[in-house]
Amino acid sequence: MQYPQKNLSIAVGAALLATLSGCGGGSDNAGEGPGPEPVLVTLNGTVAVNQAIQNALVCMDLNANSACDAGEPASARTGADGAYSLTYDTSKVTAAQAASASLIAAMVPGAPTEPGTTLDAAQPGQAATTSAYVLRQAPGKSGPINPLTTLVAAGIAAGMTESAARANVSIQLGIEAAKIDNYQDDETSTATPVADNARTMARTTALALERGATLEVADQMAAQTASPGDLVSLSYTDASNYGFRTSHTLTKPAGTAGTLYEDQRTRFTGGVNVDRLATLYPLIYLTSTGWKRCDSTTAHTGTLGNPSRSNYCNAALSVAFSLRQSIADQPMSGVLQAMQSAATSNTINNDAPNDSLLAAVGSAAFPAGAGTRLRAAMDINRPIFITNTNTDARPQSEATTLEQLIVAKPAAKVVLATAAGSLTLGVSTSSLRNLRVAFTGTTSPTSGTVQFYDCELNAAATVASNCAATDTGSYAIETVNGARVMRFAGHAPTPASPQENLYAEVKGTATGDYVFRARQSKPAQMLATSDANRLNNTAWAALKSTLGI
Repeated sequence: MQYPQKNLSIAVGAALLATLSGCGGGSDNAGEGPGPEPVLVTLNGTVAVNQAIQNALVCMDLNANSACDAGEPASARTGADGAYSLTYDTSKVTAAQAASASLIAAMVPGAPTEPGTTLDAAQPGQAATTSAYVLRQAPGKSGPINPLTTLVAAGIAAGMTESAARANVSIQLGIEAAKIDNYQDDETSTATPVADNARTMARTTALALERGATLEVADQMAAQTASPGDLVSLSYTDASNYGFRTSHTLTKPAGTAGTLYEDQRTRFTGGVNVDRLATLYPLIYLTSTGWKRCDSTTAHTGTLGNPSRSNYCNAALSVAFSLRQSIADQPMSGVLQAMQSAATSNTINNDAPNDSLLAAVGSAAFPAGAGTRLRAAMDINRPIFITNTNTDARPQSEATTLEQLIVAKPAAKVVLATAAGSLTLGVSTSSLRNLRVAFTGTTSPTSGTVQFYDCELNAAATVASNCAATDTGSYAIETVNGARVMRFAGHAPTPASPQENLYAEVKGTATGDYVFRARQSKPAQMLATSDANRLNNTAWAALKSTLGI
């Protein structure tokens, strides 16, 4: 469906002529007519989020209070096609008012059957939102109203011209400027996989509004100076045993789009600084130029604003928005405990005892300017990665190629009681069940057959045992970005794991060639989303000083 930038239909009534009539006795008084009829202006367009929005009330927000008030020109509620039409009287709405007011569409939560609940055609039978928010167009315009036009309007409200806001939104979200108005020809959003397109960016922007985030359009071409950023994570046992990860903004000259940042990590064990890169940065990605370990010297790229994009290690793409909250003057212990109570977004002591941390901060409070930043992110690609190069390699004596791995792990030699002779493919139906595999034959140089097993895991998920043969399936070897990778098919679903397990060759390391267990996120949107609640730099500087690290 094509959405016009501006579609005005003007109905002008014919002016009434003044009629002069004479009365007896030679009187020549002229009677005044009622004057010209008002000019009626009709504005048309469509409301969309993922797809067309039904039941939206569109109005001209004359007093800029983000609500449709009595007396403001308004449409009937939109139908299933999301189309709206409203008419205003130029004798009641001045040209200046029409030029400065935005058309807004209220998004209303509720039961799908309630008359005022807004519905998205992409989600039949359910409300389009769980909390109220407002979509808007740029002031003085009609046409499409959607999350991306709402982001442009936020840029205009912050002082940008419309053309500047549009150009910056295009860079900020990695989309064509024309898609801001019409993304309905993009690939339809489904449960799998996440598409890197304007429709996904619109849905992310809508989610930011739904969750109460403040939209921001940034000048993507502005210069940047180096500055420390958020605390990404902290693990603290005591003053001699701790680790933390921070994000640092790098200097960037004007005229270069986006932003640059570094991932800085520090770890002390027994009072000794751990500076081995493979320990601090154990993960490697299969990038377009092959396997890559990104460390403290790597400049990652992204964009500015809210929401914005990130490209970590030139491999992992994501779009995210942030919700900021002040914690000034609040006790550190209370803030840290509140962060930890939200397990899915916690970044503080996820893998360390907590008593010593709370004891160390005592009664200290955060200073002015301290805040948290809840970053809600969605991965928009699925890079292959090795989680830990220190632990995930197969012994070189066993295999340095995938063909050697096949020979080393035949199903005929699997010991069910101990899982010996099989390879792990991660957790399966629960965190205490392990999917494993061994090889039963080859059908071509790059494919063959396998036997799958279901095994028990100990509480630490480190030892598999009591296995049972389950499904038969297959393997296939492919080359991805110059690296050979083995995938498996035919096993039962593994709902306890967010990832698919693979095996891959890594050539030419300092100690020779290896076969590693590798991973790739499953192609499901719900698995691609994550929240991380971080302390801003002011809060982190205060906490770090209090801890004496």
